[in-house]
Amino acid sequence: MSEELQLQLQWRGKSHGPWTYAEIQTRLIEGEIHSLYQVRVDGVWLPLREHIEKVESAELQRRATERAASIRQQPVEKIEPLRQRVSGRIGEQVKRPDPFSNPPPVFVKGTSSFLSPAFTASEIAPTCWLAVAAFVVSCCSFVPYLNLVSWLPSLVLGHLALAQIRRDPNLDGRGLAIGAIVIAYAMLAFAALSFLLSPNLFYRVFPIAG
Repeated sequence: MSEELQLQLQWRGKSHGPWTYAEIQTRLIEGEIHSLYQVRVDGVWLPLREHIEKVESAELQRRATERAASIRQQPVEKIEPLRQRVSGRIGEQVKRPDPFSNPPPVFVKGTSSFLSPAFTASEIAPTCWLAVAAFVVSCCSFVPYLNLVSWLPSLVLGHLALAQIRRDPNLDGRGLAIGAIVIAYAMLAFAALSFLLSPNLFYRVFPIAG
């Protein structure tokens, strides 16, 4: 049923499709799309990677159910040798699997459904350049002659970066934007308190004010 259903995809505000699940897998293998695309399922947008994992899990569960049903329908004489082999191994020492021997399967672009290792370089989420600029400018708050004026552009750039990230959830850099805003407000509060309570400290930390 997943192959007959038409799915609508979206990437950075641009729509793609609708395609069937089989067509989506073909385009993933050919590198036309990647698993960071958003897919609309039952009226909800979610990452394509998450939808593929759900479909693969449901397919494995269906195959396991069919396999169990087929085994139950087999004659007893065919099941008995298998039962004896299983019972003979009960007394054997169980080997604990090494969790580091094989990395977990991860869906990647341009290959089959599941491969190792992790993401390819093209699937790494892009970083919002406004967030990077805001954090760099906020670091000027620790530089003399720049610390008294750097808080304003870092504050503006930080809020603009957060707004851009809200519009495009695939962008990275939210932590940088929040860090720039926190540094800007902290520097502004320190300047106001030091000016009111200790003017000598204020003029030493902010020499441009003198």
